[in-house]
Amino acid sequence: MRIVYVTKFILVCTLTLMLAACGSDQSGQSAQPDYKEMKTMVIDILKTDEAQKAIEQSSGSSGSSQMQMLSSPTGKEQIRSAVKDTLTSPDYSKEMQKIMTDPKFAGEFATAINKDNKKIHKELIKDPTYQASVADILKSPDVQKSYLDLTKTPEFRKQIMAVVKESMSSPLFKMQVMELLTKVVQEELQPKESGQKGGKQGQSSGGGGGGSSGGGEGGGGGGGSSGGSSGS
Repeated sequence: MRIVYVTKFILVCTLTLMLAACGSDQSGQSAQPDYKEMKTMVIDILKTDEAQKAIEQSSGSSGSSQMQMLSSPTGKEQIRSAVKDTLTSPDYSKEMQKIMTDPKFAGEFATAINKDNKKIHKELIKDPTYQASVADILKSPDVQKSYLDLTKTPEFRKQIMAVVKESMSSPLFKMQVMELLTKVVQEELQPKESGQKGGKQGQSSGGGGGGSSGGGEGGGGGGGSSGGSSGS
């Protein structure tokens, strides 16, 4: 835009100088300047502070008027219509497909929209309709088959192993595993200890019964001997 205004200003200066030269010719006071003299005069004029200020004012006023025109309802509608026509054009769709195949552009584009995509997903997750749609998709036999096929691939298994190794190297994960193992061992030992105690109690009660039975038999024998002595 600045180049256009400079060009217009140069044309105005050139026409002014030509008119001045024609007037001087008619008066007979001086000869008409040639091209080099005219060029030098225009350059000298453009170098002056007044010329620079005039160019800046002209470009600034025109730029502000254009911004006002674009910010008006009519301008916004024109922009919206132009963007819509461009996006819905078949040629644009084909061109976008070609552009998106470029890895560099695809990476930069994904990085640029990553923040907005995260925000959209967070809002959609709270939507019950979206949740139901995602659940239906996950329940689809085709999707489940795709997941099963994916788990059988070497790449997926390598990724799982990497995740497991990374988790095992975490001190927090190790502590949690040790706590779980300790709890399992304690639960396994408790029933065995109670069973052993019950067995010992049974054995002690059986031994007591045997002792009392022996004592009874001994008592009976003693009675017999006393009867014999009295008979004699």
